[in-house]
Amino acid sequence: MDYLQPMTQESPGVDDSLLECAARCLDAESVRALNDLQLGEAARSRLDVLAQKANEGQLSAEEAREYDRFIELGDIIAALRLKAERQLNSAHG
Repeated sequence: MDYLQPMTQESPGVDDSLLECAARCLDAESVRALNDLQLGEAARSRLDVLAQKANEGQLSAEEAREYDRFIELGDIIAALRLKAERQLNSAHG
């Protein structure tokens, strides 16, 4: 039952593998666009409200899921950007 074993540096998970594949699809311009991503005003305001409520321990269960999703998506985008930057650097260096 190898699928029950913990992930190691030598065995990247499905998420990591998928991000690696996606990163290979990005050129330098796409990586720059990822770096420049900004939330729209409404989304930024919502995130600020959720962050404030989280800091005060006032999130409902639904708000906590929404806030967690914001964080997860931010982490995914950051990881994708980093992987794409590394691939571009290794291709040019």
